[in-house]
Amino acid sequence: MRVRTRAVVAAASVGIVALLAIALAAAAGEDTAPGIRFLAPRRNATAVGQATAQLQVVPPPGASVQKVTFIVDGRIVGERTAPPWTFTWDAGDGTVGHRLAATVAFSDGTDAVAQIETSRLTINQTEEVALVNVYAIARDTKGAYVTDLQQKDLRLEENGRPQQIDRFSAERRPLRIAIVIDTSLSMEDDNKITAAIQAAVEFLDVIQPGDEGLVVGFSDDVRMLQDLTSNRGELERAIRSAKASGGTALYDAIYRASERLAEFDGRRVLLLLSDGRDEAANGLEPGSRHTLEEARDRALRNDVMVFVIGVGRPLARDAKLLQDNPTGRVEELDFYGRQPLVSILNSLADTTGGTAVFSPSAGQLRKSFTKVADDLRHQYLIAYSSDDKKHDGTWRQIRVTSSRPGVAVTNRKGYYAPSDSPIPRRGPTPMVPAGTR
Repeated sequence: MRVRTRAVVAAASVGIVALLAIALAAAAGEDTAPGIRFLAPRRNATAVGQATAQLQVVPPPGASVQKVTFIVDGRIVGERTAPPWTFTWDAGDGTVGHRLAATVAFSDGTDAVAQIETSRLTINQTEEVALVNVYAIARDTKGAYVTDLQQKDLRLEENGRPQQIDRFSAERRPLRIAIVIDTSLSMEDDNKITAAIQAAVEFLDVIQPGDEGLVVGFSDDVRMLQDLTSNRGELERAIRSAKASGGTALYDAIYRASERLAEFDGRRVLLLLSDGRDEAANGLEPGSRHTLEEARDRALRNDVMVFVIGVGRPLARDAKLLQDNPTGRVEELDFYGRQPLVSILNSLADTTGGTAVFSPSAGQLRKSFTKVADDLRHQYLIAYSSDDKKHDGTWRQIRVTSSRPGVAVTNRKGYYAPSDSPIPRRGPTPMVPAGTR
């Protein structure tokens, strides 16, 4: 398809919107036009990092090429007036596909347009893992964020074997976040539910264009107060609708929210606020149908980072005891089953790459929410291709360290390899020692 006008070229001077409108109209119904076509990337291929696109340009008889303009996702990224007809562009980490277009102006007054789309990488437990994405937070010995790390400063191991880092970025990635609020009757004590609602509303400032959020409340059962939306007003109304009653179906809430966060291109985050254990209103039996292992397993399989805000003096006291003396008298801690309750919440966060913050009182909840928001604003993206290509569904440990002295890195502790067999709804999950952070 060839356009007998110089409007495509002229459009560059009046704005990208006009140029794209003409380019897409010219290429409507086909991916290439006579005189120009993409040799690379292939149609629906995936592109990662600094990718190269290549064009074949054949002028009409007696004509020559005056200018080729390259466009990615509606933005001009380069122009050429002489071969080779190639250009490089940043394809990101592969979690989104891209639309590439090229326009060429010939000396005989004609123009041609070609376009092609790349596909996103799908990274989950049932498909081949091309890249494993790891979101990491770096801190110094004083706990301050380290924001100037380079790829060369990091070392990544999988099951103890060094891996080549293919992608490193400090740029903000899209966010899908589930705000999961404990609305059990115990949250009425010390005005915790009111303070939690107000702090959660202020936390919505982390939602940016391209992000989505949902709100879950849980007591005896799990309630979707607001499904996925980018509308902050709808999220705020859902948070303010939370009412305290009944028991605590904690693990069911984590499981259901993790399910809803799946199949999203970007960071998947679950922010959990709770004051206690998983138990029914009578205090004599569990509150959830799912177990801790099943809830944690579902978050891991769906690449969900769990950030925990534990509220209440017992949790805050036990967290400080473990921090001050991690190998000390664990019998002094508040247990739930065979594990200290604070260790359960710590392990949910630590294993999935999140963090746990414990607030002794409702009045300090705002500070805890701010801490989580700051963590989300200071994440590095690290992507690598595992040297283990087996589709065995096994758990693979990930360890990220920095060569800089005094820098500690927080990241998810591993992932499940792809599997050629159906993924079980229930299955083993990695164990984290009590008190591990």
